Amino acid sequence: MTAAGDVGGRAISFSSEVKAELAQFTPARSHCQEHELAGLFHACRGHLEQTSQGLSARLERLPNGIARKLVRLAHARGGVEVSFLRSAGAHQDSFRVDLVLDAPLAELFGPGREEQMPERGCDQKAVLRAFFLGCGSVSSPTAAYHLELSPPSPAWSRGLSRLLKERGVPVRAGVRAGQPLLYLKDGDGIVHLLSVIGASRAVIEFEKTRVLRELSGAVNRQLNFETANIAKTVASSSRQLAAIDQLEAAGRMERLSPALRAAARARRSHPDATLAELARRLGLSRSAANHRLRRLLELAAEPGRRSRTAAVPGPLTYGPDQSGRRPDRAVTVQGGRDVD
Repeated sequence: MTAAGDVGGRAISFSSEVKAELAQFTPARSHCQEHELAGLFHACRGHLEQTSQGLSARLERLPNGIARKLVRLAHARGGVEVSFLRSAGAHQDSFRVDLVLDAPLAELFGPGREEQMPERGCDQKAVLRAFFLGCGSVSSPTAAYHLELSPPSPAWSRGLSRLLKERGVPVRAGVRAGQPLLYLKDGDGIVHLLSVIGASRAVIEFEKTRVLRELSGAVNRQLNFETANIAKTVASSSRQLAAIDQLEAAGRMERLSPALRAAARARRSHPDATLAELARRLGLSRSAANHRLRRLLELAAEPGRRSRTAAVPGPLTYGPDQSGRRPDRAVTVQGGRDVD
């Protein structure tokens, strides 16, 4: 079984493969066979007819797998007369199956069974298997997890929901286009239900695909995380290198503190290094290394430090000024060193 098969050039869905596996299974006990027959009758929306041979159950427009399963179950149980009719369709053939019922089967096929779920565990599994075959589907584990049943009536929806929850399946109830719906979107719940109804090959395929999917998701998340970190490192390094270039071009690098010059040299020598790697090379904590690199950015963003002037005695002039004092010579003294 594969998550998506192909037969004769026609794609086979995972749901169809699960049903094909279940259709080949025939329970050994007669009471299980009876409950699966009755479950298929109700799930496929069959109807009862009174004929000359007695009470007859008719199921129409059945796919090949379910029609064959009905015939096998009836023969295995015994005491049931079976007839079927094949109808050709545009894409695939459909079948009509008629079952002549004896008294025990007539009771199971009658109305009101939705409120009288079987008590035996094997019979409960037979009913659930029948309803999945007759009105269920499951998406491929490569897509979003989804399994659903479309019960024939709200009463059946309530009965099946109660039965599933008793067996630990976290099913949810809803309505689609006015019809009741039971569904699961939890991978563990889907695996549990498939296991309960006997789809062992489907469980293995589902689990295998789920493990690969989750592993792939974890790898992708890690790659995305690392890619984002690399992009962040490259962007930060580019800004820091540009700031260092700007400080060097302005002649301000030599006026920096030894700590800032060491940080600038480390970044220049290792443009691809992460903050943690630079911190190790400088013998600092990440916080200290980040502070020094950030300080380089701040200094580069500041306009050049303004010069400050100091008045010092100038040379004697040929004569006093109007106030009688000699003029001073203006000497420019550059600002002090930038500090960390």
